[in-house]
Amino acid sequence: MGESVWLLDRVQSDWEVDTLCAGLADRGIDSERVDWGEILPHGSPPGFAGPRGLREAPALAVVTARVLTRHTEGDLALLYDWLAMLEESGTRLVNPVASLRVCQNKIRQAATLAAAGVPVPETRAVRSAADVERCLADWGDVIVKPITGHASVDVIRLVPGRGGQPGSLLGLREDIVLWHWLKRHHVLCAQKFVENPGRDLRAVVIGDQVASCHFHISTAPDGSVRSLLHPLRWAPAPLTGELAELLVTSVRALGLDLATIDVVEGPDGPVVIEVNPTVSRWEPVEGTELDLTPGGITAAQVELITGLLRHPAV
Repeated sequence: MGESVWLLDRVQSDWEVDTLCAGLADRGIDSERVDWGEILPHGSPPGFAGPRGLREAPALAVVTARVLTRHTEGDLALLYDWLAMLEESGTRLVNPVASLRVCQNKIRQAATLAAAGVPVPETRAVRSAADVERCLADWGDVIVKPITGHASVDVIRLVPGRGGQPGSLLGLREDIVLWHWLKRHHVLCAQKFVENPGRDLRAVVIGDQVASCHFHISTAPDGSVRSLLHPLRWAPAPLTGELAELLVTSVRALGLDLATIDVVEGPDGPVVIEVNPTVSRWEPVEGTELDLTPGGITAAQVELITGLLRHPAV
């Protein structure tokens, strides 16, 4: 097994990956960006083939967001199998495959967090309009989204509508959109909408440290923080001891080394909406008032990776 660090990525490099490589180099750690879309595992002889030929597995590999969100080679199970082959070759993954699997399935993630005492929205899998109608009957206000989605793509909010089939809680347009979403995704995640003050909170946790914590504040008339026509506004969020404990508990419950967490301020306190098993965009936060680390978010990740190279056990 090689002694290098691979920063697994897709498409093109960016400031975050380049800066992380530079930070590792400053520590004397050999690292490189590796395009996961160019890597193919070999069964025998063992190794991983790419533009530089057949290579040994690295000591550690960081799975960046685009490896998960830009997967194109068939079923996601194939992605997890390839990453598992890296682990089985002795590579310490950040984050481990088992944790990625839990996180990428929003139903399973919610169940895992709830079992650890983390407040999450009521969450169900739905595979038909009738399933969604039962959610509408029980909750009144429902968020429906892909089980393995990201960036709010294909996320819809539903309330009992008008103009649909007699006796149906789905309006005409809602019924049409839902039909297409179910045709595309087959099974969806439904969650009870959590009333909030028109903002959500985004936090980055690296190890046991909350590296950043800030509000995404809506500028849209309907209070949505995911509107393409009304970009959200960022503002510092107070990090209380209770909130910090909630964030770190969420990361530990999912077996993660680092994560980005979305939280909303519900009527009964903070509710964890989603835990993303990567830290994807930190350039706008690095070194600003939103950065809660002593030396920067890049340095915090370098410190984490350095520690894991010394003590790689999950």
